[in-house]
Amino acid sequence: MTAPLDPLDADELTWAWPDEPQDREPATDTPTTQFPATWRLLDDVELMALADPDFLIADMIPRRSVGVIYAPSGAGKTTFLAALTTAVAQLPSFYGHSVRHRGASCYVATEDPAGFKVRLRAAKRAAKLPLDAAIGVYTFPEPIDLRDSVSVAGFSRFLQQQSATLPLELVIVDTYAAATPGASENSSEDTTTAMVHAQQWRDRLGVTVILVHHTNAGGSRERGHTAMRGAADFMIAMTPVDDVIHVECSKQRNAAPFERLTLRLTPMPDGDGCILRRADDVIQGETLTPAQTKVLAVLRETFGADGATKTEWQRTCADVNERTFHRAAKVLADRGFIKAYGSHWRDTGKAVQGG
Repeated sequence: MTAPLDPLDADELTWAWPDEPQDREPATDTPTTQFPATWRLLDDVELMALADPDFLIADMIPRRSVGVIYAPSGAGKTTFLAALTTAVAQLPSFYGHSVRHRGASCYVATEDPAGFKVRLRAAKRAAKLPLDAAIGVYTFPEPIDLRDSVSVAGFSRFLQQQSATLPLELVIVDTYAAATPGASENSSEDTTTAMVHAQQWRDRLGVTVILVHHTNAGGSRERGHTAMRGAADFMIAMTPVDDVIHVECSKQRNAAPFERLTLRLTPMPDGDGCILRRADDVIQGETLTPAQTKVLAVLRETFGADGATKTEWQRTCADVNERTFHRAAKVLADRGFIKAYGSHWRDTGKAVQGG
């Protein structure tokens, strides 16, 4: 009787990879094997010696990253960006967040250069900067196709040629949709291609790249394929809520989300444009708009101490449209007039100023 093979006796076994011939020559490593010169292994101590992720705007916008700012139309995106480019060029802080690296910005105006002009003029005036002195905010009024490698590479070379007089920190593309003509926003391939090209700008130019985008129909997230969110280093949502705009971090790859900013679109004193100002006084105030007053009254008077689910409450506010209702409910919760108990919302009894 033949003894069974010892499973550890390699000489008695013939190994083969699936779907490959069994007479395949074994792989050998020779002294001539070459590896890229950059390859190395870092132990944990060496890893800890690496620099931490850097920020362009402290705790808010990472330096040399790719990010997305998204909001519905008319939510103040371009006004916000005009303030951002002005801060990066000349100011010590941006809505309470310190500017860590001063430098120039390039605003790629794929849709409306004149519209950016109005907002930048207001931002410079609000910062008390003279309009006839350049501060390092540049506008590129030509279309760039983020899916076209030739267009992307050409723009990169163009900016590199300006580098002697243009110490860039920031490139903004407004809007992503206009910079991807003919693309399907729901296509993984189209979205991935555009994001890879944005990452090439980040790496080749050493800048932060911001893509300006819109929310989906429900207003809950950015429009299009999730490949955008997967590739982005950070994402910032701007959400109108009654007379204010909430600016919130919806993704921060290497840090904690920054605390929500609440801003209000405010006309300049002479009516020449608008700027965004912090709206702490709005959040702390006790006055309510007519819609908020009506929605709160329904909860108090119809449902009393038991409260109601948001669906029950919204259906009872028959003369308030759904979007206005949800915005009003969010403000009431933010200001402490209502509170959630499980699935039910109840009145906290907080007095309304003038009510």
